[in-house]
Amino acid sequence: MTAAGVLDQCEALGAEAVIGNQIDGQVGMLCAVAFGAAHRATTRRAGELSNYLYVAGDLLVEPPVIEGGTLLVREGAGLGLVIDPAKFEYFRLDR
Repeated sequence: MTAAGVLDQCEALGAEAVIGNQIDGQVGMLCAVAFGAAHRATTRRAGELSNYLYVAGDLLVEPPVIEGGTLLVREGAGLGLVIDPAKFEYFRLDR
């Protein structure tokens, strides 16, 4: 089932939905925060999205920003992320 499908089921059952992740990196976390920000049922709920802070390295040029305990949604189209080519090369597993 898709994330949107789970959210639809929660809304149909009157259950509250919470966005969270399981030690995702910054890219996965930005996907989760964008999804959460796009749906009324999840915009006013706290999320569990800071696990990326425990990861030793990541791929993004600019890390996510947390201000006053709030993880900010990136401006602009898409997820607003840029992959650092040097970091991507460092973390490659296909060599």
